[in-house]
Amino acid sequence: MSSKLPIIRVSVISGFLGSGKTTLLNRILNGDHGLKIAVMVNDFGEINIDANLIVSASQNITSLANGCICCTVESDLIEQLEKLCKMQEGRPEHILIETSGVSDPGRVVHTLRYPQLRQRLVLDTVVVLLDAERHRDLPEEVRPLAQEQLAAADIVVINKVDLVSPESLQELKRQWLFPRAKVHEAVFANIPLPFIFDTSPERFAPLAFHARQPGYVVARPQRHDQLFSSFSWHSSAPLSLAALRKVIGGFPDHVYRAKGFLYLQGYPDRRFVLHLVGARLDIQPGATWDEQEAVGSHLVVIGSRQLDAQALYERLEQSVCHPELTVTRLAVGSER
Repeated sequence: MSSKLPIIRVSVISGFLGSGKTTLLNRILNGDHGLKIAVMVNDFGEINIDANLIVSASQNITSLANGCICCTVESDLIEQLEKLCKMQEGRPEHILIETSGVSDPGRVVHTLRYPQLRQRLVLDTVVVLLDAERHRDLPEEVRPLAQEQLAAADIVVINKVDLVSPESLQELKRQWLFPRAKVHEAVFANIPLPFIFDTSPERFAPLAFHARQPGYVVARPQRHDQLFSSFSWHSSAPLSLAALRKVIGGFPDHVYRAKGFLYLQGYPDRRFVLHLVGARLDIQPGATWDEQEAVGSHLVVIGSRQLDAQALYERLEQSVCHPELTVTRLAVGSER
């Protein structure tokens, strides 16, 4: 049956924690391309915040949570890809795979070469995003993983270039990029859609021939989920924004990323979206709460194996409002 069905093209979106992968994914899904797209989103925490941050409800979205897509949830990836390959009615023309920030996209490409998939899927593009402001300051223990991500890229998107000087940008390129890397500089992950959906002959290659950048050797087979840990926190009570900012400002250096939805005091009808990347905290208004949705705050924190879940829990609980507190509306936005 599979030989009679059209081959499905696949694009992989990767990059370290907080580089802008979900922002790019939303741009693609809401772009003018006319394609029927299936989306697979991997998040390292037990709550897949990224899947809930996708603003398009018209696409087929599959959540792969609570593990690294190239390590602990690889079998889920294979299972879901096989299901998509067998579809006849509503069959996607393109699959977008957003990996977690702690995944190696090269291993995902290797998974796509498995016999049950390689005759039914064609790799279109591997896009790797790089945070212009924070990438040069990555901790030593995660730098090999970040280099693996870049080595697998067809296109490197240096995102958030508005936050750095031209001199810093050039130094970042010198330190991190391969000499022949195809690079696009972006703000808010705004890149041309043909980068994702290019079907020219030189890019429309069988999966078996996709390789890392020339001269790159994978030196360590260590599983990426052994380098990181995650912590999830939930509260059904409203939070004090001022207290939450103070709590997050005191997070230890080995917290790399936090993201989620907030139920803030003074805003009972609207959820807020939180992104923490390093020391940069951004809190913005989101959609109103759905009628069937349980109102509350949901956060996922990702860091090194030193992450102390109990300490983080106690810190975050300090932001929960008590009934006797006066309701105050506070400004929301970015802190850099």
